[in-house]
Amino acid sequence: MEATPVTEPMRRLGASPLAINAAAIGAILLRDIKLRAGPYYTGFLMILLLPLAHLLIVVIVFHIFGRLAPQGTDQVVYFGLSILPFVIYTYLSRQIVISLAENRPLLYFNRVKIFDILLARVILEATGSVVVFIIFVCVLAVYSTDFSPRDWPGIVFAVAATIYFGFSFGVPNALIAHVLPVWYMFFNFTIPVFWLASGIVFLPTAIQDPYDRWLALNPLLQCVEWIRYAYYEDYPDKLLNIPYLITFATACLAVSLIAERLARRVLLSK
Repeated sequence: MEATPVTEPMRRLGASPLAINAAAIGAILLRDIKLRAGPYYTGFLMILLLPLAHLLIVVIVFHIFGRLAPQGTDQVVYFGLSILPFVIYTYLSRQIVISLAENRPLLYFNRVKIFDILLARVILEATGSVVVFIIFVCVLAVYSTDFSPRDWPGIVFAVAATIYFGFSFGVPNALIAHVLPVWYMFFNFTIPVFWLASGIVFLPTAIQDPYDRWLALNPLLQCVEWIRYAYYEDYPDKLLNIPYLITFATACLAVSLIAERLARRVLLSK
């Protein structure tokens, strides 16, 4: 009588850390979409309409009061392009700051990391920012008689850099706000400061030295200057410093990565 060979069941290989992180980010992203969009996904309209309405209302107000454009002949184009980086930064960074508070219970799962929550939120908000940018450009192209960008790739890169800066600057503020809840209020106070100091309602290059150089230290002003420089043929690049903008944003993100583990321990111990 022959013995029946015994075979061991094949063991499934464990998922890689990258696959686990991707799955966690995907699950959190779906959760964020469900919570913000509602049962019938009508909340998607609010995600897109709020920043777009903010953008259009400010442009219309400038137009009604006859605010002259410091550059070019079309005030709607000038102020629209100037306000666009501010709107993208404001809505994206604010959502990142509150993302940890909204998803804090998820941190009790060992597989969920702080940056999983932040990356899921930035994917959602960056997608909304891109859609807002496309819609706004279409509106300008249809209704403006003087819409002729000089450098389309430059405009796209300026918007991408604004998204990157909004994410990189929002991450450390999100970590601080969860350790010190009063930081939420402080961060909201910085938004009007960015509005006033980013050269939206004035021409930064018209400011005398050395005050213009001081203003140029504001990364959001660099985003505004970049998109103007990419649009207008004769716009001065006196204050534009793209390496500074990218370096500042990357430094914020690097510091946040270093502080992530410490912040996670503090959050879970509270």
